[in-house]
Amino acid sequence: MSSDSGIEPEAQKNEKETLIPAPKAKRILAFGMDFVLLIFVSALLYIYIPKLHGKETEAEFVRYTSQLSESFLSSQAKGANPDQELITRFSEFTNRMNYEYWMTISYILYFFIGEFAFNGKSLGKATFGLQTVPKQPELPINRIQLLIRSILKGISCSSPILGGANLLFFIFDRKHRCLHDLASSTTTIQT
Repeated sequence: MSSDSGIEPEAQKNEKETLIPAPKAKRILAFGMDFVLLIFVSALLYIYIPKLHGKETEAEFVRYTSQLSESFLSSQAKGANPDQELITRFSEFTNRMNYEYWMTISYILYFFIGEFAFNGKSLGKATFGLQTVPKQPELPINRIQLLIRSILKGISCSSPILGGANLLFFIFDRKHRCLHDLASSTTTIQT
């Protein structure tokens, strides 16, 4: 039968049912590549968010970063700790800009757009020949599954607790699935 009638040819169906799970090392490398890209995005956000808050905030950001630079350099030269009060004030400054919120949103968007627009592949996954697919290969992956997966994965990247839990699931699950795989009924395969 043709695939136009809604029924898949037997060869395609058998191919989907014998999906090769992604090797652990490739999954780790692919995520590592994605995470490096996310660090770059975070750095860009770090620079541009103060600009969005106006000239005064941008000037305050420049002042804090130069003071922090001086503090770290002088503490290295003296073998002392950097100025903790300055670090606390800078942390409060970034909290006022909701930096963590915007960073987490950008992580979620990165994973969602990547996997939605590129058929289950982030840049890291595409590089290593991996793909996200539904746990049941006969069903297509849907936007809700990708959204659940992206939200959990994005929050895991900015939350050490959830990130650690995600890693533990990956290490101890027989099929090397993470929390985002389990919650979204998806898996990562070798293509």
